[in-house]
Amino acid sequence: MMSDFEHNQGPSPIDFSDMDNQFERFELLSAYMDGEVTAQERKQVQEWLDSDPEFHQLYKQLLRVQREVPTIPIPESSVSSEVLSQGVFDAIDRQDSKKRGLVASGLGVAAVIVGAVVHVCLQDGLSPRYAQTNGDNEALTIALNRPVVEIPPTIR
Repeated sequence: MMSDFEHNQGPSPIDFSDMDNQFERFELLSAYMDGEVTAQERKQVQEWLDSDPEFHQLYKQLLRVQREVPTIPIPESSVSSEVLSQGVFDAIDRQDSKKRGLVASGLGVAAVIVGAVVHVCLQDGLSPRYAQTNGDNEALTIALNRPVVEIPPTIR
């Protein structure tokens, strides 16, 4: 006899409440097998085992799985734990190195942008202006004897 978990009867409407019920029963059976149920839950599972052959079949299948899982051979790793951990740390160091490179590149790009902005601003009138002639080749005359601004006499 096949359980609801194993056989499919072609296209039929899905009854989610039944699926939830089956899932809850499966969860309770699993907890029962692990010894993690209350006395009331244990009594309920035992009633289902006595009255429902499909549920009893599921119980037998889970017992077989529980019994056989520990006997499955675990393949040995070809890499020692020291080599594996060193590989993990090397990968982390490479990622950190890439991040530092990206930060340095970003700072370089920012410096170029700031330099370009400063250059543009200085050409727009913020740079120092030097004396220019108005096209005539007249010499620039500076009056040393007469200052442009009157200097007050010093008091001694």
